[in-house]
Amino acid sequence: MLVLLFAFGVASARDSEKSLQEWIGDPSHGTFQGTIRLSGKTHGDYHRGYRCPSYEAATFAVSIVEKAHLHEKTPKALRATLLRSLAGQSCEPAAAGQYRPLQLGNASQIDNGPEAGEEWTALRVQAPDGAEIGLVYDASIYAIDD
Repeated sequence: MLVLLFAFGVASARDSEKSLQEWIGDPSHGTFQGTIRLSGKTHGDYHRGYRCPSYEAATFAVSIVEKAHLHEKTPKALRATLLRSLAGQSCEPAAAGQYRPLQLGNASQIDNGPEAGEEWTALRVQAPDGAEIGLVYDASIYAIDD
């Protein structure tokens, strides 16, 4: 029984690593050579990435938006929920630089209409300063980053 549990844990870790590598390899997520490049530019209240103090804070912030879909139906209300959730977890707009994904977390969609969706994804990343942090990142092909 103990061996079976250990083997299951190893398989889960491998599956998680495989999922991360598949996510990084998907060009629609805006990754380049295994990294996420952020410009740090502001577009109104939109930033492509938000730096959180931890991976757990990033996953929690995204989970609030996932749950909000049960009650909120408009993109404006969902975006407001996202911004409140980020602030509540001490997540701030991410500085310009390259972020290396280390762990893939949950994701939540905000549908803004045709060719205007957002795919907020929680990640554990290595930041440009070398620190391991949480990142809430818009992995949508429609994300703004210049």
